[in-house]
Amino acid sequence: MSWWLTDFGNRIGQADPAGIVVAIVFLSAAAAFVAWRCWHHLHKARTIEDIPTAKAGSAHQGYVELEGIGKLMGDVPTTAPLSGLPCVWYRYRVEELRRVYAKGGTRQRWVTVEKGESKETFWLEDETGRIAVDPEGADVSPKHKDVWRSRQWSRGSKGWPAFVIQFLTSRSGGSYRFTEQRINPNDGLYAIGLLKNLGSHMATTTVDEDVRELLRQWKSDQATLKQRFDLNEDGKIDEKEWRLARSQARREARQARQESVKEFSEGINLMTRTNDRTRPYIISAYPQEDLVKSYHRWAMLYGVGFFVLGSAGLWLFNTRLG
Repeated sequence: MSWWLTDFGNRIGQADPAGIVVAIVFLSAAAAFVAWRCWHHLHKARTIEDIPTAKAGSAHQGYVELEGIGKLMGDVPTTAPLSGLPCVWYRYRVEELRRVYAKGGTRQRWVTVEKGESKETFWLEDETGRIAVDPEGADVSPKHKDVWRSRQWSRGSKGWPAFVIQFLTSRSGGSYRFTEQRINPNDGLYAIGLLKNLGSHMATTTVDEDVRELLRQWKSDQATLKQRFDLNEDGKIDEKEWRLARSQARREARQARQESVKEFSEGINLMTRTNDRTRPYIISAYPQEDLVKSYHRWAMLYGVGFFVLGSAGLWLFNTRLG
């Protein structure tokens, strides 16, 4: 081993300095990248450990952590596009095995021909209530993953499990490979992100604007307008009667806004991404303890990578340029 290192060092000493500089720059950039990834995973783990878990029914608006189970939202269930199975969230990828021509011959490799993931909102529910979860922009960790191959690209529209599709369509492999990940209904869920109440974002107009719109609608239906506000029954709306109509329109506009705010403040709280890189948006079908262990494990691997790349770059610099 020492002989090989000595011989390798002699070859490096005779190499082109420009090539050595390029190699050092590459190793430095790679070391910086893995160092950032190490910090990124450590930061996620520390964030999960530091934020207390709230309840859906009493969670405050802002950056919060919740635990519960996943529930479908709406009458039409979300279905995974490849297997056709019901789920609250999915991610899929379709790959084709293609022959690639290169110097010295040909080889085969998998090429992604289609991929995607769900953006449908779903419920996170615990014993105190439920909140809506928008998965767009989240770091999602699903629990269920199916991989199968087929000679044909055929979606599982009948809702058969992946192993059944594999048995029916694949005998000795195939030219297509399908990967599907899912969070199923009633799976345990962990989520940390920005919780906001939709009621505080619904009133995009002022009361005066609502009043003017309401009066405009009333004017378009003259028969109903006269029936309601033509008190002297002379067939027209005079100034006194018009002031009464404006007062009534203001009362109805205010009442409608109050009912709207009440409905949304009591019924719909939405968890979404923060747009703040220091506050990650995470959705996971695994418990937070497992997530923390996973992030620590990846941080350790990236830390080892940083040490190896940094040491290689430093050794290369000292051997040739030092």
